[in-house]
Amino acid sequence: MNRLYAILLLSVGLMSFVAVLFQPPEDHVAMAAESAEVQDARPMARHDEGDALLLKRDDSGQFHLTASVNGGDVRFLVDTGADMVALTEDTAEELGLTVGEMQPIMQTASGVGYAAPVVIDEMVVAGVTMTNIDAVVAQGLSTNLLGQSVLGKLGSVNLQGDQMVIRPR
Repeated sequence: MNRLYAILLLSVGLMSFVAVLFQPPEDHVAMAAESAEVQDARPMARHDEGDALLLKRDDSGQFHLTASVNGGDVRFLVDTGADMVALTEDTAEELGLTVGEMQPIMQTASGVGYAAPVVIDEMVVAGVTMTNIDAVVAQGLSTNLLGQSVLGKLGSVNLQGDQMVIRPR
């Protein structure tokens, strides 16, 4: 089990590092955040599978959504390449999560990346309630990442031009 966590932590760490590397300059981050507030997740027309969630690409080319995590609203960057949900230290503190000791998960040119595994009791995304979600709290992470530990449970995730469509099962 420890080996699985180590592999998962390494995967999330690498994805987190890549996300930070490609973070737009500060003035673009503010513009993207303002734009994303207006273009946040909205339900599409009803489909046979249920309500789909339509996300519009923001000015930085990324997709964001707000999910309910343990009863609190949390904003995420949708990262289809991340294996797990990764939370910032601030978000984990706001949610009252018990964060264990940070473990080294990767070595980069700029230093060692650290994270700690956590379990999210309840998460609601696109009207789908999930429980006992494996996640990590990553040291130095600036944006919460919604990875495959949630996306894989939701249903289909497809890109259609500048939109991401999430159709719950």
